[in-house]
Amino acid sequence: MMSIHMAIFVSVLLMSMISVIIFLIGKRVSGGLIKYIPAIATGIGMLFFYIKMNYIGYQTHAFESIHDIIAIILLSVIFAVSLIGALLIEFTHKPKNTRSD
Repeated sequence: MMSIHMAIFVSVLLMSMISVIIFLIGKRVSGGLIKYIPAIATGIGMLFFYIKMNYIGYQTHAFESIHDIIAIILLSVIFAVSLIGALLIEFTHKPKNTRSD
């Protein structure tokens, strides 16, 4: 059984590690990947809480899954906002194709 404090710590740790890995890969491969770091990190956090809620049993405290549902809802709102922001940046800041012929 995992308490909510430990779950939040593990989730933040996972999201931080994924963010650093994506940043390092994005810096070497493509700079366009960096703007999607918040969306990917919160997606990993949502996945963690979903797996925790469904596959880690709650024999003694049946109401602990409520914390997981609240965390998933909060992370999904953050995920949607960060994804919309990244897509807006992607489509509005396209480099102008200037050819000097």
